[in-house]
Amino acid sequence: MDCSRVHETSSYDKCMKEWDRSVLGPQEKEQRARQYPDYCRTIKVQDSHGGVKELVFPKALDLDRPKRARTTFSPEQLYQLEKEFQRNQYLVGKERTELAKQLKLSETQVKVWFQNRRTKYKRDRSRDHESADSKSESLATCNILRLLQNQVPRPTCTSYLPPYPYGYSGFSVS
Repeated sequence: MDCSRVHETSSYDKCMKEWDRSVLGPQEKEQRARQYPDYCRTIKVQDSHGGVKELVFPKALDLDRPKRARTTFSPEQLYQLEKEFQRNQYLVGKERTELAKQLKLSETQVKVWFQNRRTKYKRDRSRDHESADSKSESLATCNILRLLQNQVPRPTCTSYLPPYPYGYSGFSVS
């Protein structure tokens, strides 16, 4: 069986060990020990329906270790990072070292900030393109409706369109 990453709390782990002691007999414990490689660790989880599932993940994952605190950047640090990002989206080598020293951050913090900022930039650009595509589709839909209905543009469409300067047969521009 493949080892999967699972988050757990140490108090939950203690409860499950107690559950193991009360539910599993010596033969079942021995059988389970042989079921997975030595580098795997298992915990039992009870779902909302009362079913029990056994989760397996690598022992190398130190899940009892607390997560590192999230870095909080000062407004000045953010200003300088954004300013540098506008100048150059890929900061490497000496430039990154100097910026990290100037801002009193580690190079890793600067590197990760730039990675995250590039991701945000690409996501925002993608969203802007989708919005523009949606407006283009709305514009095309309004033009088709005008042609099909042979009417003057409706107010809902005029917010997207300037009047069409060329006439169609059976359609007059006012």
